[in-house]
Amino acid sequence: MTIATVDSASARFQSYIDRHANGQEPMEDAPRLRQWIIDHQADFAAIMDCDLKSCPKIVYDFSRNGDVVIGGTSDPAGQTEIMWQQMADANAPVGIGRYREDRICYQSEQFKNDGEARSQHLGIDLFAPAGTPVYVPLDGVVHSFNDNNLHLDYGPTIILEHNPEPGVTFYTLYGHLSRESLDGLYVGQPVEKDHLLCTFGDFPINGDWIPHLHFQIIFDMLGKKGDYFGAAKPSEWHIWESICPNANLILQMPENVTANRSGQ
Repeated sequence: MTIATVDSASARFQSYIDRHANGQEPMEDAPRLRQWIIDHQADFAAIMDCDLKSCPKIVYDFSRNGDVVIGGTSDPAGQTEIMWQQMADANAPVGIGRYREDRICYQSEQFKNDGEARSQHLGIDLFAPAGTPVYVPLDGVVHSFNDNNLHLDYGPTIILEHNPEPGVTFYTLYGHLSRESLDGLYVGQPVEKDHLLCTFGDFPINGDWIPHLHFQIIFDMLGKKGDYFGAAKPSEWHIWESICPNANLILQMPENVTANRSGQ
């Protein structure tokens, strides 16, 4: 990003803080964009082969220690085996990581700014084996992509830009992909609804996580390309939920896949 881009993004984010302090929606366009997505939910294609609206699932709670630990473990293979067995026992083709969850795996120094951890999850995680295909939910173009290859980062990542009608622009992010998912991509490449976009990555390529897709809706890229914030500081949550609404607006799972306000 250029200095001008950084300054512009910082000024916009400060305007969101100021609006929230004045009792307003932080991002002025957010209600209109959310409503557009709600009004067109019937038009979105499924992003996985299994029907997320009806298939069995396990909704995980990563706000506390449980049988399955994500991130921060030296044994992703062992944790993956535990999760796959739980899903097999439940006849569930997919496991779910919740939106708004305040996660213990994000408490390390890697996720801290000014002493506060970016611990509250901005997307929804879909857990399934490496190689699971991911499809485009609605027409768009490739905004950006990158292999974010630090430990516990996104790994290979794709961000799409959607402009379904004049005055409506938003983005979808796909993280923890296979490296092959980036092959042949170029910025501005058209992508069509329901077409294969990418596949789930495996550890360690995917940031060294249990294989899953991090799926996120973004209303303001804040000048970023190929990467984005996947979790927010709890003290700034009201700002970030305006910028990154619940990804279930597109996925439309009937289960409660949203943590409560405290992230639990």
